[in-house]
Amino acid sequence: HAVQRDEAHAETVKKRELTRRLQVLNSVQLFAALSEGEKADIAERLQYAPFARGDAITKQGNAAHWLYILAFGDAEVLYEPPGAAPQLIGAVQAGQFFGEMALVSGEARSATVMAKTDVECYRLDRASFQELLRQRPEIAAEVRRIIGARKPDLEQARDAFARVPETVDEKK
Repeated sequence: HAVQRDEAHAETVKKRELTRRLQVLNSVQLFAALSEGEKADIAERLQYAPFARGDAITKQGNAAHWLYILAFGDAEVLYEPPGAAPQLIGAVQAGQFFGEMALVSGEARSATVMAKTDVECYRLDRASFQELLRQRPEIAAEVRRIIGARKPDLEQARDAFARVPETVDEKK
């Protein structure tokens, strides 16, 4: 009897978590065009990923394995130039996602994302994200549009660092 009760409890917890994942997916504009079945499939694939205030969620230069969906809290996007202080280039709030640039390009992470507050994320693995983009061209187009909108901030930060004048010591 106790085993049945434990299994029933585990099933209740699983259903509650899937419902929460679906609520998060429903709050993200990128997934609005998906059917309930498609959202349920993605919800099954999501992994819960909490971070404490000040934690690095993704680190510039690291390989990309995940698309992150911010469910709760706030995060900052930072460009970390070599030998200089990190520069704030953006913010991420609940209902938004990040990490798409590196997943689409195959390159290393182009920025660091830090938890500004305690945050709760869900992450979708690279293979599942790429499968979604192949199956739904309109989502792939939207991701390309978002990358196009985000990239100028990163490029502006890179350019600003590249234009920093040499110090007097470096000129000697």
